[in-house]
Amino acid sequence: MERMKNMVTSKFFDMGQIVVTKGINDIMAANKKFATEIMVSLQRYAVKDWGCLDNEDKKTNDEALDYPEDLYILGAYKTSKGKIWIITNRISEDSGINATTVCFPDER
Repeated sequence: MERMKNMVTSKFFDMGQIVVTKGINDIMAANKKFATEIMVSLQRYAVKDWGCLDNEDKKTNDEALDYPEDLYILGAYKTSKGKIWIITNRISEDSGINATTVCFPDER
């Protein structure tokens, strides 16, 4: 996992540390368009635009925001290199300590 500078934050939930998988990082380093698509997707995610999820999954995310101490939310976005997922979840035994991961679906 590669850490990104947290240039994206959300007023709706704690995104925590933002990381990308090696696959995402390698393509971002070589492809400016894809890197921009990742940043735009993160910005959409931060304002509760969950991307190309069905309505039931979007509702599940919205309901999960009521439980910030044990958060798990997912966004899915189309890019020039295929679909990506953005996932925020608790990463510690301590409640409310989250991380956000950007990955391709087959990397999860």
